[in-house]
Amino acid sequence: MANYNPQVIEHLVRPRNAGELEVPSGVGESGDAACGDVARFTVGIEENHLEEVRYKVYGCVACIAAGSALSELVRSKPLPEAARVSKVDLENSLGGPLPPGKEHALTLVLDALHKALEDHWNRQAGEMLVEGYAGDLGRGTDGRRSVVAAMSGGVDSAVTALLLKEAGYDVVTVTFRLHDGERGSRSCCSPDTVLFARDTAHRMGLPHFTLNLKELFNRRVMKDFVGSYAAGRTPNPCVSCNAHVKFHAASFLADRLGIEHVATGHYARVVEEPGGAVTMARPTDASKDQTYVLWPVPGELLSRTIFPLGEYRKEEVRRIAEERGLAVAYTPESQDICFIPDGDYRGFIRKKVEAEPGEIVDKGGRTLGKHAGVVDFTVGQRRGMGVSAPTPLYVTEVRPSQKQVVVGRRKDLEVREVRVGDLNWFLDCEEADSVQVRYNSAPVSCKVEDLGGGEVRARLAEPVMGVAPGQSAVFYKGDRVVGGGVVRRDP
Repeated sequence: MANYNPQVIEHLVRPRNAGELEVPSGVGESGDAACGDVARFTVGIEENHLEEVRYKVYGCVACIAAGSALSELVRSKPLPEAARVSKVDLENSLGGPLPPGKEHALTLVLDALHKALEDHWNRQAGEMLVEGYAGDLGRGTDGRRSVVAAMSGGVDSAVTALLLKEAGYDVVTVTFRLHDGERGSRSCCSPDTVLFARDTAHRMGLPHFTLNLKELFNRRVMKDFVGSYAAGRTPNPCVSCNAHVKFHAASFLADRLGIEHVATGHYARVVEEPGGAVTMARPTDASKDQTYVLWPVPGELLSRTIFPLGEYRKEEVRRIAEERGLAVAYTPESQDICFIPDGDYRGFIRKKVEAEPGEIVDKGGRTLGKHAGVVDFTVGQRRGMGVSAPTPLYVTEVRPSQKQVVVGRRKDLEVREVRVGDLNWFLDCEEADSVQVRYNSAPVSCKVEDLGGGEVRARLAEPVMGVAPGQSAVFYKGDRVVGGGVVRRDP
């Protein structure tokens, strides 16, 4: 038998809070019976206090003792204090390091407890985690300088939380469980990333919660992504996530905990205009500018948002992480689409929809070839068409109803006006002096014409290449965001 500390034996012989609550506020389980260790926690929560906690552990001595010790550490604590308890705290309560090969017990019981807290928030949220959250304006804060900081497991969000802590905020961190990423993957919000983000928060002495948003994310982001390609549009899933998921969920948690602000690791700045209007401005690091994907954040949520990285350059952020000893200092940049780790978005879409073959035609309607499905094409695409021509051909239009993909020359991609709907304005549309129609493109001078019916037309000072329906069009006044919307297909 391994050489255990006396505290471990004490918890084994005289377990605290063993059993299960009959009517719990949340239930969480972690481990695998096939591997021999399973921990299950049930919690009773009243007015954001963890009034009761019970545990059941099946497995080795270390896991059973860790379950008892953790239940004792968190019982009767306010939720943020309970969510702050780390592996180090748990290890100390057991008299020091566990024997080699038994360290997994700490992770196992902490994960079970946090899943019980996650289940509690899901029950509190109800339909919010399916339909979206509009805010609870009647719920006040407790007067603290406080913030809920979203943590994705990367360097940007970790440094965001750290900077806020160093600025004197009471910081609570949260990671969103958005999709069933592959175990072992470090894609945003995969199971291992949740554990990594929690450990990072705990090493900074910060509470950490998890919210399960998989159903909401599937409905408002993934299904929209697939449906857009099937309808011949080019979506941006990051825009959809910001519009319907992340900021709303962070605000939900802030409101339930009586916290004033929310924060993310986006590179942008929140600015207040004369008269009190709130909008965004481009960040100091122009190469990391993310205002383009933030345009749909509702004004009432933006007004409580903090973007600490707006004043920093990326290399400064990594240096801060390195100087503070954060393990995330050298994590790679996240991929473009978090729920498609291999980058094969066409393969992902084809698993979700039945693609039908059709024709590739020129703008005069002449058939040039065949295709296997319109979901494989987007406006501006040059490669992968399987059609030969003396000059390069580009996709200029996708017609799902006719199963046609229209191709033409490069100059056929040029547009001088763009129709935009699904609008979200921070300032009056007349103030816009430029528009950006792709994430990495430069803004183009424009005049905005109100078409009525919730649409505008941007008349461009110079032609722009390959503007695709479904993409975002974001309007600026200098470096400030006036508003944004979705590019429409002209009749």
